[in-house]
Amino acid sequence: MITTPYKTFCCVRIHNADLLKTALAGGDWARLLTAFYTIAKEVIQARQGEMVRSLGDGLLTAFEQPALAVQAAIEIQEALHQRLPYAETGLSGKMGIATGSFVRLAVDEGVFDYLSTAVDIAQALCDRAHGHAILLHRSPDSAPELPEIHSQAGLRQQRPLEGYFVELPPCPLHGIKGTVRSDSIFWQATPTHYLTTHPMGECRVDKTPPPEAEALYFGTITAFKRERGFGFIQYYTEENEYKEVYFHMSYVVGQAVIQENDPVQFVIKPGKEGRPQACSVLVMGSRLIGQIASLEANGSGHISIRNQASEVIRFFILPHISRDLPLQVHDVVEFVVGSGSDTEGLIATEITLHQGEKLSQQAETGDNLVLGTTEQAIVTVYFADKGYGFAKCRRNNIYLHISELADPEQTPAPGDLIEFEVTPGRDATYRANHIRFVRRREAV
Repeated sequence: MITTPYKTFCCVRIHNADLLKTALAGGDWARLLTAFYTIAKEVIQARQGEMVRSLGDGLLTAFEQPALAVQAAIEIQEALHQRLPYAETGLSGKMGIATGSFVRLAVDEGVFDYLSTAVDIAQALCDRAHGHAILLHRSPDSAPELPEIHSQAGLRQQRPLEGYFVELPPCPLHGIKGTVRSDSIFWQATPTHYLTTHPMGECRVDKTPPPEAEALYFGTITAFKRERGFGFIQYYTEENEYKEVYFHMSYVVGQAVIQENDPVQFVIKPGKEGRPQACSVLVMGSRLIGQIASLEANGSGHISIRNQASEVIRFFILPHISRDLPLQVHDVVEFVVGSGSDTEGLIATEITLHQGEKLSQQAETGDNLVLGTTEQAIVTVYFADKGYGFAKCRRNNIYLHISELADPEQTPAPGDLIEFEVTPGRDATYRANHIRFVRRREAV
């Protein structure tokens, strides 16, 4: 066991590895992972780096100088960008770098591992980093001068050394005492979301506790009375107990079709007489209708919908899922609800343009409807045996009843475009009056 003054540790990992592994076929993921390892190892060896250990979706490496570690990180990012374009693969690297004293342990003949706070910080920074980011710990123990580094884009722009470093606010890291100061290495040609604005997970710089968010629960539909529109969800509580909670179809996001044993995500709020009920019930694997809220050049973005309380729910679009679709912001799309990592949260898969059309421009803007006006909406669900259902207009759920159909013989179906007069419903919602069909969805 040998103790030496300083060494720089660099943790290199694939961003969104779990999402990519789930979305790609096994062979495609294996080829992508192999290409990532090949690129990383080539650069690390060229910069006299030492392979410390494999992390499954990345590597922990050691360098004699901070400049070598940072330069290797930049060259890995550049090689990934050129040889495995993000728009085609959805793959990006994320890196954390820290310098400090260490203890070197002989694990096997010619194989060594390291014990060091710097190792912990490098891995924690890497875990918090977003794609394409390189985070460098500002260690109070290491030399204060900036390491001599450069990138291809920086050389073309004749960027001064200090132009590569973007200081981040102090941030707490899991397992590290106190807050940690770090820099984001600006290696690209232009500032991007990943590097200069939010290169790492959100952190708080004061001691004010964050506001409590509504607890999200995950459970399974154990019973559903389709003819009456209600049922029960079984879930696991914080007290390690199984419980059941009541839900009504009107609180199911997108009015998705429900069956027993469906997995769901939901929040619990007081219902009638203060009894708990499940709200904002999101059926995992259900097919919903939403609107493209944002799109990046690499194909990533978000789809947004609203629940019954008009709260926005966002679904992340992975680049390789959308790159073959002619999507634009405000497009109305159909998609399947998926669950991603802690970073992305909910994801959208199997995205298709809804009927190849957009909603009318009037229905795309604004959130509130004016009572008495005429609007258009798309039917999302209709219970023919009970004579009622719901449609979506400007991200609001509109209640439909058979008594308001201009032609009661024409039964609404999901995908139908209807026109109606806006009237007030229950609990500050909307109800459709004088319902007329504008376009019927073709039978499949």
